[in-house]
Amino acid sequence: MSTQTAMPVRHHHAASWAVPVVLGLAFGLYVAFLESNNGASDTRTTVSSTVGGAVCAVLCFAIGRVQTRMSRERRAAAYGAVFGGALGYMLSISGQTALEASLVGLFLGLSMALVTFYIRYTQEA
Repeated sequence: MSTQTAMPVRHHHAASWAVPVVLGLAFGLYVAFLESNNGASDTRTTVSSTVGGAVCAVLCFAIGRVQTRMSRERRAAAYGAVFGGALGYMLSISGQTALEASLVGLFLGLSMALVTFYIRYTQEA
């Protein structure tokens, strides 16, 4: 009989990668829709939607991987930053000025951070 202990097996749930992929695809498709409605070239539409969707998916995956090790405040700030940045970027593509898009993105990011903090604060003991 062996005295070696077995190494724990790490199981990754499908949601840990499926949710970021779906969010990235949705973000990329909506960016493509906004770009094409504003008369952008096909190359610009393809590049901005692909890069935007990939960045969104990677950021969502990264936050999902480390969120259990983060404090409530940092987790809320991370969710708020990604949400506000994504919506600010979409607003800038849709024709808003950079200042308007930045202010609305900042406001929505702060709102998301507050909501996330409240949910985590009331759910965690």
